[in-house]
Amino acid sequence: MPESATAEDILLQTVADPCEVAIDFILESKVESKGKVTIDPIIALGPELSRRATIWTWPAEARSKGARGRRGALHIKCAIADGARLLVSSANLTEDALLLNIELGLLIEGGKLPPQVENHFAELRSAGILRSLDLSVSGMP
Repeated sequence: MPESATAEDILLQTVADPCEVAIDFILESKVESKGKVTIDPIIALGPELSRRATIWTWPAEARSKGARGRRGALHIKCAIADGARLLVSSANLTEDALLLNIELGLLIEGGKLPPQVENHFAELRSAGILRSLDLSVSGMP
């Protein structure tokens, strides 16, 4: 991977034919995080990948507040492919995380865990806990 590769380049190269692959992201948006996230990950994904993907978020109003009045953070870092492969990683979707940082991930191929995690996210979407993100809020064209 060239040093000038972007997060979008890296993610697009991970799918054989992005036009035929359903891509869902569950991301913490700059707006929903109320300032916790300073770089909007939707912008980091880039226009091509953002248009091809469905992007989900956990709306701020749906989050519980702690004793100090702070809301929970969306801190998921995983990828599921076809309900058969699950990647759990420490890496954020940033160029630094993908190109510069020391990160660690675990790839699980087969077994019960990948479809269980996929079903968990499907249940969160069905229950309305995760909602499709309006890209116009993020400044995407």
